[in-house]
Amino acid sequence: MSEPTAAFLDWFAARLRDAGLRRAFGVPGGGASLDLIAALRRRSIETIVTAREDAAVMMAGVSGVLAGGPGLAFTTKGPGLANATNGLASAALDRMPALLVSETFDKAELEFLSHQVFSQTALVAPLLLQAHGEVLPAEQDAVEGWLNGENMAPAVMFPSTLDFKQQVSLNTRSMPRPAPETPSIDQALVFVQASRRPVVIVGLEAARRAVASHLRAFVDRLGAPVLCTYMAKGCIADDDPHYAGIFTGGAIEQATMEAADLIILIGLDPVELIRKPWTYQAPVLDLAERLYEPHYLLPAGRIIAPLPLTLSALAATIEGCDWRSPEIAELRNGFLRGMEAGDGDGLSATAVVKAACAAFSNHPRLSIDAGAHMFSACAFWPGRAPRDILISNGLASMGFAVPAAIAAALHEPARGAIAMTGDGGLLMCLGELKTAVETRANIIIIVYNDGRLSLIDIKREDRQMPDLGLTWTAPDFAAIAKGFGFKSWQVKQAADLAFALNAAADDTGPRLIDIRIDAAPYRAQLRALRG
Repeated sequence: MSEPTAAFLDWFAARLRDAGLRRAFGVPGGGASLDLIAALRRRSIETIVTAREDAAVMMAGVSGVLAGGPGLAFTTKGPGLANATNGLASAALDRMPALLVSETFDKAELEFLSHQVFSQTALVAPLLLQAHGEVLPAEQDAVEGWLNGENMAPAVMFPSTLDFKQQVSLNTRSMPRPAPETPSIDQALVFVQASRRPVVIVGLEAARRAVASHLRAFVDRLGAPVLCTYMAKGCIADDDPHYAGIFTGGAIEQATMEAADLIILIGLDPVELIRKPWTYQAPVLDLAERLYEPHYLLPAGRIIAPLPLTLSALAATIEGCDWRSPEIAELRNGFLRGMEAGDGDGLSATAVVKAACAAFSNHPRLSIDAGAHMFSACAFWPGRAPRDILISNGLASMGFAVPAAIAAALHEPARGAIAMTGDGGLLMCLGELKTAVETRANIIIIVYNDGRLSLIDIKREDRQMPDLGLTWTAPDFAAIAKGFGFKSWQVKQAADLAFALNAAADDTGPRLIDIRIDAAPYRAQLRALRG
């Protein structure tokens, strides 16, 4: 390693430590990544070697989200960077502040090598959109630019070539964020004060501690029903009298939306919505911090400004609306009734989530994988604060829940974390059981094991297609986890569920519960949610 690169890495580690970084994740190669690890350790930054590079980037992103600072991952060149791309896509579309440091090929290598060689910048370019027209002249300036940016969007750095590009996520156009001016607030007030039956939708941008108190003050003053997206779950607590359920852009929220004479979006990032057109007729007031393009709709009014300022200005002036608490309670109960499991012979995902809520009274943070089990987990696990629930709903990647839970458990060890994952999702990141054991993470993995790609198989059945091999013999994850060093339980019938959950709740460290799930109720839930 050259002296300039060594000096940069030492400065880099010190600067990230000052910015709040406490741990980094990755799979090193034999070059600059080893030097990076050494530099990080000299600055008392823990380095965690993961099983896969994509999981490392997810862990880094989640760590950054929870700490409100930078997240750091590292990898070798070639196959290491290639493996990291799903993590980069997750960081981009789930809006996580992950910086990936990758080794790269120097100029001499590129002149005579073909083994493992490809254009690394071209590989990551589709996942990242440059925020600058040209490469910044110095690495330190580029790092400072990233750390001092508005949202520390995902970025990639190749330190051995001094080739660092600050980049932001695809399809996100960062617009100027002016302070809310009086005419803009006055225009918004006209919409709000003319409305008697507004409905509020809270989205990903609002899922921050800095927004929480301002949001709750606004909602209390307005008195309208509130729907939260999956990633904003907990911004308005489930037991708040204004909470009416989850918003996905699907069918289950229609009763609430169709009663609205004004729809107020607060921090709604369209990356979360399902691929269906916006069908609601009420005018929309969009309160956001960025202008996202493409968007699902053209609002009647829009304020692009810091949400705490906008919400505080509105809350100081608005008056209550005509909604009454019993009406909102009925909307919330209607949502929950729609999410209740349909008929089945065995344990349903809904029954498991409800039992887990009763067993884990200390309310560990929950991470949820993509898959059919997510419907029950998001509906019935209570959110009390922003990021109580971690989920990939921009990329919606399988294999997210376990890495996210490990990062969350390391961030807040006493609270710990639960990962709810399907068998397909766990199979994609099974090696991270090693990471959980090596870090002694206070984590519980609950596996919804039905031996099936349930959502995809439901869609196959709806298309009246023959069996396409979307099922398999259910693995014994309890035995596998035990081999890694986990404490584990297997549940095959309802009578064993409470014992396993309570035993896991009374313990600490890496634990796994392998639960055989009846997939039959998923179809009714999917229809209720999406129509």
